[in-house]
Amino acid sequence: MITETGKAKIRDLVSTTYTKMKIGNGGDSTNPLATDLDLPVAETTVSVVTTTQSGLDFNATFTGSDISGQTIKEVGVFDASGNMFARVAFRGVGPFASGDSVEFILSVEVV
Repeated sequence: MITETGKAKIRDLVSTTYTKMKIGNGGDSTNPLATDLDLPVAETTVSVVTTTQSGLDFNATFTGSDISGQTIKEVGVFDASGNMFARVAFRGVGPFASGDSVEFILSVEVV
């Protein structure tokens, strides 16, 4: 069992270490040995919101001009050196026009 104090420390470490989000148009199943998205197309800085003592939401907005014509099928959170923390593949969203924008939220909880 992880104590509540331990969960808070993990949350704080993760929220200050993993500050980038990438989106891509790959979409195969997630492999725990993966080091990057299948086909990354854009990257931005995340806003991290504490949701509970042990929960975090990684929020990022991408503009259509950065992903024009793309259908997004995967999202991941990374540190500044490019080390991937988490990846989620999903049914495609898009394609996007240059005037569009899309927000992705990846929720994580330490249990």
